[in-house]
Amino acid sequence: MSRLDCGRPSGPTPSPLASPLDQPEVRERMAVLEGEIAELAREQAACAAEVRGLMEREAAGEGPFAQEINALKQRKMMLATEVQHRKVKLNALLLGA
Repeated sequence: MSRLDCGRPSGPTPSPLASPLDQPEVRERMAVLEGEIAELAREQAACAAEVRGLMEREAAGEGPFAQEINALKQRKMMLATEVQHRKVKLNALLLGA
């Protein structure tokens, strides 16, 4: 390694115009992550709708549904965390990390 290499590996220098989107495997992985994010968002919406339904039933006097409502809200938060994890992975792919 010469003094001018500065610890960089030798070989062709990547083009400054190169994009991670130029690689088919990156585009494929991004599509999978986007699909997972969409599915998780659908599950979140379903949890929210079910919570609303249970709260309406509870307000109508059908019974206490606190345990079910709490479990659904926890699931919704867990799904939000999963969405964030997928978004981080997606951003890492976009940045080429």
